Amino acid sequence: MDLHEGKLMTLFDRIDDWLVGNVGFPLTSDLMNRKGVLNTYRDMIASERRTEEELREMQLRKLQNVLRHAYDYCFFYKQRFDEAGITPDNIRTMDDLRKLRPLSRKEIIQRGDDMVDARYADSIRVAQHSGRGPGQPIPFGRFRHHQLVRNTSSGSTGAPVTFYENGSTTAANWAFELRLRHWFGFEPGVREARMARVSADYVPGGAMNWMRKRLWHQLMLPGVNLADKEYAIALDKIRAFRPRVLWGFTSALVGLADFINRIGVDISTCRPELAIGWAAPVYEHEERTLKEVFRCAVTNIYGAREVGHIAALCPEHVWHINQEHVLLECNDDDPTAERGELLVTVLEPSPMPFIRYRLGDIGRPAPSDCACGRKLSVLKDFLGRTGEIFTTKDGRMIAPNFWCRFFMVDGQSQFVERFQVVYRQSDEVDIRIVKKPGFSEQTEADMLRILRKNFSHEIHFHFNYVPNIEPQISGKYQMVVNELQRSES
Repeated sequence: MDLHEGKLMTLFDRIDDWLVGNVGFPLTSDLMNRKGVLNTYRDMIASERRTEEELREMQLRKLQNVLRHAYDYCFFYKQRFDEAGITPDNIRTMDDLRKLRPLSRKEIIQRGDDMVDARYADSIRVAQHSGRGPGQPIPFGRFRHHQLVRNTSSGSTGAPVTFYENGSTTAANWAFELRLRHWFGFEPGVREARMARVSADYVPGGAMNWMRKRLWHQLMLPGVNLADKEYAIALDKIRAFRPRVLWGFTSALVGLADFINRIGVDISTCRPELAIGWAAPVYEHEERTLKEVFRCAVTNIYGAREVGHIAALCPEHVWHINQEHVLLECNDDDPTAERGELLVTVLEPSPMPFIRYRLGDIGRPAPSDCACGRKLSVLKDFLGRTGEIFTTKDGRMIAPNFWCRFFMVDGQSQFVERFQVVYRQSDEVDIRIVKKPGFSEQTEADMLRILRKNFSHEIHFHFNYVPNIEPQISGKYQMVVNELQRSES
């Protein structure tokens, strides 16, 4: 290949990227009722340079709109305001929002349907009986009468919740991801491999996989329950696809990097230029591994499935809050405290509003002092969520995300109020469950069937049904207790 031919291919690649980013991806997203992704992204690029005062004024306008929508159409929030003895008209400043008490996961589990806009009552029933998996989009959803999609949280605190959305949260997520990539020099349409919330058995195939690769430049790879076999397959696909961005569960990205490092393979022809960790913090040792293997920039997204992406690390390694989409508060009665529990309010009207939602994470929002020049608020003293990884005898790494996924598939979340996984020994796993009405022997059999597909038969599972699972001293529920790791330390 001569120099002229190489430049010509680069030009074709750029044209292809532009067509995907500006035509293929936004058009197909719009058809699935995930509207306005590209326009939202462009607006966000402009708004991140506004002054702190302008951003707060924008948030207040959006907040008042969301509160009025929730008060008028959601029975749960009408009661919430009545309980506080106020109406949305009484919320004139951000501090006034403290008059409403925070929203807990338990309340969503118990009264989730009451939180949904009453105009979607019929759509709730349709979504509940749909055969689609959690969060699976509705083809041509924007043209359908029933647009709600049933989704399930990750359950990272051991309490998965069911919620409903119409594509607006996903659209906001994608716009935020476009902006994050833009921070690192990538425009819409660049090739991306995504190690997603699916195991090898659940990776989309056929037409859906083709559409993602061709119209979105998105290669879907398994991101949970991975061993060397799955990493080898993922690496082969990455070699063929040559993504510039590698996105996925932090545990999956680090596991892939560790696999590449152990086998000593040359990845110079397919090395990504940016790695984006999600669903768990990228700790220092993990970031070091990613940079040593991939020799690329590394960033991290913080969010919750119910409310979408909340913040991300900019090139200066500072957490910037997605201020156009969410209002983040610190729920602490002591104003001198360095940090407190984070509360999030989604600033766009939706079928199921989340107002002052307790995330269970610790941090502190603050005005931006970042060298990158962006005025978006920053997240300081951020502890985030933690978890432990269990390594089986055959070398398979089971991250806490596996258990999140486990309690999302096959309707587990409908019958489990809370769960906790306890690793007793390398071949003994206790699963503590607080049942919900409808839990049966068949439910346990279904769970055991899935576990047997993902673990060797040397692992023994014990289901313990308990009336309650107590939180830690911090008030946060521990999803995974690794007694084996504690005994070794």
